[in-house]
Amino acid sequence: MRFRALIAAAALPLGANAPIQAAAAQAAAPMSVAGPMQPSDGYKLGANDEVEVTIYGPNQQQNQVVRTRIKEDGTITLPFLGTVQARDRTARQLSEHITDQLRSGGYFTKPSVNVDVTQYVSNVVTVFGQVGTPGIYPLDRPQTVGMAVARAGGGRPDGADYVVLHRRGDPAEHHISFADLTGDWSTATVVQAGDTLYVPTAPIVFVYGQVNSPGSFTVRSGMTLRQVLARAGGPTLAGTQKNITIYRGDQELKKAELDSPIQPDDTIYIHERFL
Repeated sequence: MRFRALIAAAALPLGANAPIQAAAAQAAAPMSVAGPMQPSDGYKLGANDEVEVTIYGPNQQQNQVVRTRIKEDGTITLPFLGTVQARDRTARQLSEHITDQLRSGGYFTKPSVNVDVTQYVSNVVTVFGQVGTPGIYPLDRPQTVGMAVARAGGGRPDGADYVVLHRRGDPAEHHISFADLTGDWSTATVVQAGDTLYVPTAPIVFVYGQVNSPGSFTVRSGMTLRQVLARAGGPTLAGTQKNITIYRGDQELKKAELDSPIQPDDTIYIHERFL
C-alpha cells in the first residue's frame, strides 16, 4: 500500500470538502469491490474485544448469557465448552462455531446461539479533529481513508482540505488531500487497524492595509496571493496590486507576485497607490 502525497490543488473553492460528501454515499452503500480485496461479512474479532454470548436452552430458565473479553490468545471461556477460539471470526462465524460445538458435543439437540459485539477494541480506526462525529469506528468492512472520514460525518467547513494519517509503528505523518479521497481501490489508501485520522483546523492568513475587507481568511492547498486578495474584496481605490508585502516568519517578501503561493499564517499587507 502506498501513501498518496498531499496535492496542492489550485483554486480550490470554499466547498473543498465536497469529495467527502460523495464518499459518504459510497461508505453507506453496499460494497462491491473487485480484485483481491473482497468485503468481509463483518467485524473480525480480536484480543480485548468484548462479546456477549447467549446460549438458548430448552426453556428460558436454562439460557446462558456470558459477557466476556477475548483474551490475548484469542479465546473466550463458555459454559459446557470451556475454551473457544474467537479471534479472526465475525460474530456470526463465532455463533456458528459455538453452535456446531454444542451440537457435536451432545449438549443440545438443536442449539441456538447469539453473539453480539459489545465493545470494539482490537480492529478500529480513530477519526477526530474537524469532522462531523469524531470517534472510534470498527473496521467491519474494508475501508479507504475517504470512507472512514465520511463515516465520521465528513470534514467540517472550518476544517482543512486534507487529512493526516498516523499509522501504528510508522513515525511519519501522511497528508492526504480530500481531492484524492474519492479515487478507486487501486490507488486509494486503505485504512488498517490502529490507524488514526486527523482533520486539522483550516490554516489562515491575515490580510490588511488597502483592501476592502481586511481580516483573517481560511486558505486551501495551493492558493495564490491573487486568490487571497479576492477573498479580501480586492484593493481599495487607494490600494495597488503592484506593491504587496508578505510577512512570513522572519522573512519580508516585498512586491510579491500575484501568482505567488501563500502559506499558512502569512500576513499580507497591501500598500497605498503612489500617484
